[in-house]
Amino acid sequence: ASAQIENTIISRRSGISSTLSSFNNNIRNKINEYNSKIISLKNDMSSQLSSAMQTITPFIVDADIGNNAVAASDVLSAAITVLSSVQSAFISGTSSVFTSVNTCLSNKTTVAINATFVSLASSNSQMSVTLSTSGSTYASTCRGKYSNIPNDLVNQVADRVQECLNNENNQQSRINSILNNYLTMVRQNYQGLTNHVRYCSSLGSVGSRIEVKKQISACFKGISIYVAPIYKATLEQQITFVSVMLQLEAVASNNRVKECINQVTETYNAMSAAFAPTIDACLLNGQ
Repeated sequence: ASAQIENTIISRRSGISSTLSSFNNNIRNKINEYNSKIISLKNDMSSQLSSAMQTITPFIVDADIGNNAVAASDVLSAAITVLSSVQSAFISGTSSVFTSVNTCLSNKTTVAINATFVSLASSNSQMSVTLSTSGSTYASTCRGKYSNIPNDLVNQVADRVQECLNNENNQQSRINSILNNYLTMVRQNYQGLTNHVRYCSSLGSVGSRIEVKKQISACFKGISIYVAPIYKATLEQQITFVSVMLQLEAVASNNRVKECINQVTETYNAMSAAFAPTIDACLLNGQ
């Protein structure tokens, strides 16, 4: 019986280690997926902003429009720079948060499950000694009734722990949803900015009548004075939102798994602790 439970523990510990490795690999793959989405956003929006800037270029040399055209162009240049900063900060922050919580989770899971395995192995050993040294007429009955239970409990607790990890893998879609909502907002933000620029550029040309050129100049000026601050503030709010939400979700993911595993191990630790009194009662009444 001792050899059986030891072999079971070795096998199930290896299985849990493999599941943890798969769990962490899945998180790393998700991080790469999130980062790819941010990089794609940055590249797409930078391209759109650069394209919009090209519509301003013909106006920069015009005496009537030039200064305001340059100011509007600077707004787009700044927006491209912000995108690069957002990409770098996002990749660094996301990797750091998820890596730290997953390392903590892996360590705590390993410690918790090993402690439960040790407890069940100890209960099995104690049961074997108690049954082999007992003079009770029920010893054989109790052995047949309970001898396989510690081994069964090892399998059960391992199954439950793996369920905790597998269920959390399925929860990762929450993060994708958060990120997709964020990306949608940012795209709308930048597309709105480029639409403003293209609208101004479409009003006329450097060869237009002076009244039209004044309208174009005022439109470009409005971008730098009124439109840009609004978009900048909106983007900052969106960046803060997604950063906080992803950090909270990383911690929440860790807590969900930790709580699930704690419930499992505490339950089976209690069952292990109750095993000796159960054997003693069986030796008294055969039940």
